[in-house]
Amino acid sequence: MIPNIKKELVIAAAQDTCFNVFTQKMDLWWPREYHVGQCPMVEMLLESGTGGRWYTRHEDGSEVNVGTVLTWNPFELLVLNWQIDANFRYNPKVVTEVEVKFIAEGAGTTRVLLEHKDLDRMGEGGKAIESMDGGWGMILNLYKNIAEHEA
Repeated sequence: MIPNIKKELVIAAAQDTCFNVFTQKMDLWWPREYHVGQCPMVEMLLESGTGGRWYTRHEDGSEVNVGTVLTWNPFELLVLNWQIDANFRYNPKVVTEVEVKFIAEGAGTTRVLLEHKDLDRMGEGGKAIESMDGGWGMILNLYKNIAEHEA
């Protein structure tokens, strides 16, 4: 069994700002090279609300799904279905979860806890994600920079 990836960071921004930057401004902080499309990514999008689509748009006009929103609880909890398989391709049969908790620690400080669960469902690709050096840690630092700039 592949252990869950767990990341925690403290952001100098209010809880609602942190949630909104994560959900509504993902395109500002998600790295362009982290996608599963066939050509360069131009936009990362997350539709609001439970059932919302998580996807990318690419230079050739194509859209590639990443997953869906499973839980949308502003400004405390977001759970996303990450449907990327061992070959780093969208696969609707793959179901791993990215759970993000936004915990207010004061008027201008929020603790963000991210847990990517069920990586073993990806097969060998899950092991690759587990061992990625940059991965979620790098992505969350980019997110933190934008959230604190928006504060």
